[in-house]
Amino acid sequence: MSLSPGFGSSEPTEYLFPASPDALYDIRVYVTRLAREAGFTDRERERIVLVTHELAANAVEHSATEVVCVRWEDTGQGVWITVSDDGVFEGGGGNGDRGRGLRIVLSLADEVTIRPGRRGGQGTAVRLRVPVSAGRTAPAVSDPAPRRVLLVDGDRFAARSLSAFLEAEGFPTVVAAESAEAGRAVAAEPPQLAIIDLMTSHGLTVQLCDDLTRTGVPVLAMSILAPPRDLRCSRFLRKPVHPLEVLAMVRQLTEPSAAGAAAEVPGA
Repeated sequence: MSLSPGFGSSEPTEYLFPASPDALYDIRVYVTRLAREAGFTDRERERIVLVTHELAANAVEHSATEVVCVRWEDTGQGVWITVSDDGVFEGGGGNGDRGRGLRIVLSLADEVTIRPGRRGGQGTAVRLRVPVSAGRTAPAVSDPAPRRVLLVDGDRFAARSLSAFLEAEGFPTVVAAESAEAGRAVAAEPPQLAIIDLMTSHGLTVQLCDDLTRTGVPVLAMSILAPPRDLRCSRFLRKPVHPLEVLAMVRQLTEPSAAGAAAEVPGA
C-alpha cells in the first residue's frame, strides 16, 4: 500500500511494507530509488540505505508487527527517515549481534529519536537524520550497463541474502552458483567480479579462485577459516562479515584502477 506522492517530490513520502524478511529487499530498493532521484552521492546513498535497512530489519525480526512504514523527508538539513511499526520496541543489547544494528544507526545518523512501543499502547517509531552534502548531482538519464557479478556459495540462504543486498546497491546481475562446477560454467563468460566462498564444494573453489585470477577476473574470497597458503585471489574476508564490508570491497575491486592489480591475500 503506497502513501507516496511520487518519486522526485519534495513532499514527505511514505510506503507501507509487509513485515517479512523478503520485504527488506523491497525496502532497500525503495530507498535507493529515492536517494538516486535526489541526486545523492554513492557514499551518501550507501549510508541512507544501510541505516534504513537496519531499522527495518529490527522491526521485522523483533517487534512482532505486521506492517513496517518507511517515511522519507528530504530537507535542507539532510534526509529525515522514520521507520515505524505496531510492535514492541527491541533495542538490542542482548546476546550476539542483537545490538549491532542500532549501533550502526547511531554511528551513521544524527538526531536519532526513539518512541518505544509498549504492549497495549502505541507502536515503535525511530526517526533520524542522515546528513548529506549541499550539492546534488542530476539523476542520470539512464543507468549504466549492469555489472555482472558471480557469487559462488553453497549456503543458499546466505547467497540469496548477499545477492539481494548487492542488487539493491547497484550490482543487479549477481549470478549465484551453489557449487564450484556451477560457478565454473557461469564463468565461461567472464564476470566483472567473482565472490567465492572457499568452503563450497569441499574446498574445490580454491582452484576456481586461482583459475579466475589468472584470467584477470578480480576475486573476493571468503571463508570462516583462515585462507589456505596457496590461495590466489584479489582480496580475502574472514566470515562472519557484515554486508557493508563486502560492498566496500566490491566497489574497490570493480573500479577501473583495480583491473590488472596483482593478486594478494591479506592476513586473516
